[in-house]
This record gives sequence, C-alpha cells and structure tokens, in this order.
Amino acid sequence: MNPIMEFNIKINKENITKLEAENGKVTVIPFTGNVESELFTGIVRPGAADVQTTDASGIRHMHAQYIFEGVNSKGEPCHLFVSNNGYFEPGSSPKPFFACPTFMSDDKELNRYLGGSHFRAEGHPSMEGVTIKIFDVYEE
Repeated sequence: MNPIMEFNIKINKENITKLEAENGKVTVIPFTGNVESELFTGIVRPGAADVQTTDASGIRHMHAQYIFEGVNSKGEPCHLFVSNNGYFEPGSSPKPFFACPTFMSDDKELNRYLGGSHFRAEGHPSMEGVTIKIFDVYEE
C-alpha cells in the first residue's frame, strides 16, 4: 500500500523545550517541513509543534499540530491543517510509530476528501527528523 502523502519533518533541536514534574513530563518539539503529493504540495507554516506529554503511568502522548501552505492538485493556492495524535507505551520508542491524523483545508475538494476519519499515519525516523506517511485505510 502506497501512502497518499508523505510529510518531511525537520526537527528544530536547539529549540526543544522540556519540563519535568512529579506527575509527568512535557516536551515541546518545534519543526518545519514540506509535503509533495498528487493531492497537495506545500511547506509547514511557522508555529508547528509536536507536544509530547508523559503521564504518571509512563504513557507518552504525542499531539502534533501544524498548517501547510501550498497548492492543491490543480495548482491553486490553499492551506492544509494537520492534527496528528498517537501514544507510546512506557519506555517504548517504536520505529515506525503510529498515529491518527485529522485534517482541515480551505480547499473544498481537499477538505471533502481529507475531512473524514479514515486515515492513519506512520512516523519513520529520517536524518533531519521524521517522515510521516499518511495512508487512507479505505484503500488498504
């Protein structure tokens, strides 16, 4: 099964922020990146971050939110909002990791297709960060 999109995420390591408390940890990971696909091509707008919280039981929750600015399949300008959520068992760092993305777009066709809840994501480590592969579960 081929992904419908691949996000190339570049982690800004020098600006990672961490907090540790008695009841857990928080790590905020800022990033940049791009996507090239038949559906949409664009770059990550400023403000993108992956917020990872580790709760008292040791489960790490990942919540990345970001907006791409680019063009749809017809070359028309538009934006794509991504909210990607996942979790890791205590002490684990799976490769790849799995998550559930949701999308919004100001492009009507893109929003109609991506607005559903039938996608999954795989995160694969890369030299500069991570490659996020998006799959349509209806096509698997």
